[in-house]
Amino acid sequence: MPDAIQASDFSSFLFWDVPVDSVDLEDHRPWLVRRILAKGTRTDWNLLLQLYQREAIRDAVQQLRSLEKKAASFACAVLDLPQTDLRCSKNRQSPHSP
Repeated sequence: MPDAIQASDFSSFLFWDVPVDSVDLEDHRPWLVRRILAKGTRTDWNLLLQLYQREAIRDAVQQLRSLEKKAASFACAVLDLPQTDLRCSKNRQSPHSP
């Protein structure tokens, strides 16, 4: 049986602002999913898929309040999600607001 995945298995640059040993992979799931979608590598994405069930990743993505447009498009494509199911797309502010 393979060793359990640790936060330190992901690219170190994902943790530029926090100590990697302070990341709890269950408590910080939405944060980690968002960060990997926005800044992670393919290897990070594959580790994420090994760590969490696809449905758990879908749920986390759907609940994110913000996500870069490119990351949201990728998530929708690989997780088979309509853009309209994303909380971040519903809350997006208009660029023309005062």
